[in-house]
Amino acid sequence: MDTLHMLGTALGLTAMAGLNLYLTVFVTGLSIQLGWVQLSPSLEGLRVLGDPLILVVAGVLLAVELVADKCPYVDSAWDSIHTVIRPIGGAFLALKAIGTVDPVMEIVAVLLGGSIAFTSHAAKAGTRVLINTSPEPVTNVVASTTENVLVLAGTWLAFKHPIITLILVIAFVVAFWYFAPKFFRMVRAHVVGIVHRFAARRSSTPETAPLPAKLPPFASERWLNIQRDDEDVAWALPCFTGRFKPLGRHVRGCLIGTSAGRLLFIGRKTFRVRVHEIPVEKLAVRDDPGAVFHRLSLKTKDGEPYTVRFTRKFSPHVPGIVRWLAESRQPQRAPEPALAMVD
Repeated sequence: MDTLHMLGTALGLTAMAGLNLYLTVFVTGLSIQLGWVQLSPSLEGLRVLGDPLILVVAGVLLAVELVADKCPYVDSAWDSIHTVIRPIGGAFLALKAIGTVDPVMEIVAVLLGGSIAFTSHAAKAGTRVLINTSPEPVTNVVASTTENVLVLAGTWLAFKHPIITLILVIAFVVAFWYFAPKFFRMVRAHVVGIVHRFAARRSSTPETAPLPAKLPPFASERWLNIQRDDEDVAWALPCFTGRFKPLGRHVRGCLIGTSAGRLLFIGRKTFRVRVHEIPVEKLAVRDDPGAVFHRLSLKTKDGEPYTVRFTRKFSPHVPGIVRWLAESRQPQRAPEPALAMVD
């Protein structure tokens, strides 16, 4: 039971370190220094956190983080810097929490502590990227305050109820990595959207510019397998899926119009290139410009909805796609029969 208590406290502190390392170290050290926490013999290694020098350094860094963590985009830059620092800090806390044990167990503790700290850091950093798609400070302040309260509550729980903490940490890690592929696809899409948003301010493409027709490398090879006779790429525009039932959301790919009037999406999901053709017959089209993504909503005659999202870099080309779709839906007139020559 003592081993489970020690493990629960160690992993609980590492999980909190992934959210805010300096707050975790400062609160733990201050609690030890003031006698709010009575350390068991197995946790005596954490007593070093109560050293005045560590408290001063952690307090200064905490003050900087409390400001940076509430500023849009600055918080994401701060998180990127701490992608290495927080896991290392979590590994250090795990090592100190287990005390003097077998060197093999020390290595296990370092690996577990670093991994769990990285998991909670990834969840926080990814969530902040999503929040920054609407760059107003209110959501950042609310998110930062919530995380700080969670760190305080989690640190208290790690010492007072380590078994419950251990169960919660394991459940969090399992749930996070189960949903990780979808989560990271969503974060990647929004990172690209935010980057293109700032790039579009410096260089804008006129709406009258011709639609690009260059396929990305992963789509070029797949296109050769689905290309029909005498069919070429009329245009190709990088995008992400939104509501797109066959493939799911946030899949990065390319929307393609062909000279034969076909509308295709070629995307890469879980290391595989996927292709889906969207029927253009009686296709309802609606485009919706947004702050980060320009959404193009398509609904087939059977009521099947498809949504693709273009970043601000490619947003000026969306009206051209709408015009192309309107022309593709026009009924094709049959050629008139040739008149026979009569002598």
